[in-house]
Amino acid sequence: MMMFTKWGRILAVLAVLLGVLRITMAVTVLLSEDPARAASYLLGSKSTGQALDQGIYTIVFGVLVGVLTDISRSLISFREATLKDSAE
Repeated sequence: MMMFTKWGRILAVLAVLLGVLRITMAVTVLLSEDPARAASYLLGSKSTGQALDQGIYTIVFGVLVGVLTDISRSLISFREATLKDSAE
C-alpha cells in the first residue's frame, strides 16, 4: 500500500475520533451549571454550538479523507491486477 494512503487512513480515523470527542465534550459542557462560561474555558469556543459545529466538520473531514483513501486502495489493487494480467 502506498505511503500516503496509509497516512490518509490514519488521518481519517484520528479526525473522526477527535470529532466525536469534541461533540462529547460540547454536550457535557452543555449539561453543566454554567455552559456559557464553561464553553469558553473548557472548549476554547464562544459557545457549545460552535464546538458542536467544529466536531461535525471534523467528522465530515475524516469521512471524506477515508473515502479518498478507499478509492486510492481500490485503484492500487486494480493497477496491480492489470499489471499481473499483462505479465502473463
